[in-house]
Amino acid sequence: MSLLTVTPSGVRVLAPAKVNLYLRVIRRRPDGYHELDTLFERVGLYDKLTFRHAPALTLRCSDPSLPTDERNLALKAALALKRHSGYGAGASIRLVKRIPHAAGLGGGSSDAAAVLLGLDRLWRLGYGVRKLSRIGLEVGSDVPFFVAGVPFAVGRGRGERLRPVPAGGVRLWHVLVKPPFGISTREAYQGLDPVSLTPYRADAKMLLRSAKLGEWERLAGFLRNDLEVSLNKRVTEIAKIKAALVEQGAHASLLSGSGSTVFGVYASARLAARAARRLRRLDRRWKVFVAPTV
Repeated sequence: MSLLTVTPSGVRVLAPAKVNLYLRVIRRRPDGYHELDTLFERVGLYDKLTFRHAPALTLRCSDPSLPTDERNLALKAALALKRHSGYGAGASIRLVKRIPHAAGLGGGSSDAAAVLLGLDRLWRLGYGVRKLSRIGLEVGSDVPFFVAGVPFAVGRGRGERLRPVPAGGVRLWHVLVKPPFGISTREAYQGLDPVSLTPYRADAKMLLRSAKLGEWERLAGFLRNDLEVSLNKRVTEIAKIKAALVEQGAHASLLSGSGSTVFGVYASARLAARAARRLRRLDRRWKVFVAPTV
């Protein structure tokens, strides 16, 4: 499935979400960022962006609660690309949001990557993945993963040092549950207790091999998110969602990134869809999505 389409009027790009199958916070760095070891997975919940030629850069968004100036990573990425390329004109960008924000699903970073890829095609710059990733890193640490366009990748450093992980055709099915509150990345990391950062085995290849063989109990042992312990008052709701996912047949459940979305791992589309229907009835405040690896 191609996420970028050239249309008669411009370019259309689908911006997928992500989950973190594991997330180790190793240490706080002198520059204020945290050293990470994480396994990204790209999943099929999408924002949609369309691009048309225009004299200046403008952004419109379907979600009126989101800013459309440089506080939005999509416009920030567009301005960064224009600055690097020296392109003389602009573009009209339309963003249709479906990925919840402040949810640990990388929606803002994915939108930024989609802007880089879409404008690169619209403006006929011919930049490669490496150059777009360098520009994307100025916008956000997760942007290079979405620029890379791979289903799975290990991220180290701030998450920007990427190593794609061959998955041998592995496709996981997830139910994503977003509670009625968001969690900012800053909030999650500020609450992190260094004492809780005990070492554990993070092995991307073995995790994906376990999924391929259907060794679900073994797979569950590889899933961990150090930020789960930093949520203090919110942890009660997170724990409730995790338990509900398991009760509805998930082989494992985990907070994604800095939250607040929790995902469950399912063996098939049918089982995930059935669980999603039941979870929507269980708590009407929850936003529930079914999303496979893409």
